[in-house]
Amino acid sequence: MATINSQEDFLRALSEHPEWREAVRAQILSEELMQLPARFDAFVERMDAFVEKVDGFIEEQKRFNAEIRDFVAKISVFVDEQQETNAKVDARLNRLTQDTAMLIGWLARTSAAEFAPLVALNMGMVHVRNLERGELVRLSQVEASAGIAKSELISFIYADVVIEADLQGDTRYIAVEASYTADHRDTDRALRNAEFLTRFTGVPAHAAIVSVRNDRELDDTVQEGSVYWQPIPDHYWEPD
Repeated sequence: MATINSQEDFLRALSEHPEWREAVRAQILSEELMQLPARFDAFVERMDAFVEKVDGFIEEQKRFNAEIRDFVAKISVFVDEQQETNAKVDARLNRLTQDTAMLIGWLARTSAAEFAPLVALNMGMVHVRNLERGELVRLSQVEASAGIAKSELISFIYADVVIEADLQGDTRYIAVEASYTADHRDTDRALRNAEFLTRFTGVPAHAAIVSVRNDRELDDTVQEGSVYWQPIPDHYWEPD
């Protein structure tokens, strides 16, 4: 048996006899500390497995993010294309709306010319004729038109209808403006044109509007009698 007289002898003996090291370790360390290396190794294995799973999750997340970015890019392209399509549709609808409004306006003016005898009759007069555009041009050039803005005279020349009527043997004029839905712009033009007709000819003139319906603001103007309203029946616009 080895003789141990010093620390060096003890350490040398432990080196020469590995089983002594285990016995010393068991005496010095608790059971939990003895198991620590094995537990640590198991912990490392679990951590390695966890890290591997996390790495896999990160890779999947990266692929998912790439797919999302691709999807968002496609959506963005779709939105841009849809906005472009919507803009084209809006432009076409605007043109169609404008064209429809122009057509309705033309039909209203045509109706006003056709309704001229009825307008005169309902205003207590007899229809004589509708003035030609050239006659309105000549009227706008008389001396009495001096001082009136050119734009106002042009607007007068483009009056929808000007009726020459007879009131118990006296000549009268009726300035007519037509619209599907009449508003103050129509009554204002009719009143102005009637004023111009009286100024240019010295003959009394009256204002009238021809429409399917009126803006509610015109109720007072029509009811007080300053402008006569000739309604166009709804069925007049219906196709045959």
